[in-house]
Amino acid sequence: MDYLEEILQAAQRIRPFIRETPLLRSAWLSRESGCEVYLKLENLQHTGSFKLRGAFNKLLSLTPAQRERGVITASSGNHGAALAYALQALNANGTIYVPTDASLAKIAAIRAFGQEVQFYGDDCVETEAFARRQAERHGMIYISPYNDPQIIGGQGTIAVELAKQL
Repeated sequence: MDYLEEILQAAQRIRPFIRETPLLRSAWLSRESGCEVYLKLENLQHTGSFKLRGAFNKLLSLTPAQRERGVITASSGNHGAALAYALQALNANGTIYVPTDASLAKIAAIRAFGQEVQFYGDDCVETEAFARRQAERHGMIYISPYNDPQIIGGQGTIAVELAKQL
């Protein structure tokens, strides 16, 4: 896979759905480190993290039929909220599996975007394995929070913005 091409395509694909976040020079960190330090404020993204970029890119890369069947993911936090937001924006449905000890704030964020939350497993590894089995069993797409070319390409769009902003 040509990741540069995927990132450039993703930047075009997701542009209508995400915020271009500010890039600010940190005077204090620059002074303390002896080099120029900039902060990319992805906390100002719609869901408070960069994960939204990958979620939108993945969903927009699916066929309408695949989105209509629904998607499944496993997450203990930001990926789940990002996918829930993107699903709502695209009028699609999904199920987000979380470990039984997931943060109540993250669960509330996922539910606020209208997606189903299911609890399984004592840790992320168990939860992910179960979610993958459920996706296969129900003929749905499993969306990995970290091991997917379109997720990676979407997250990589930060570099496109950085190059423009520096």
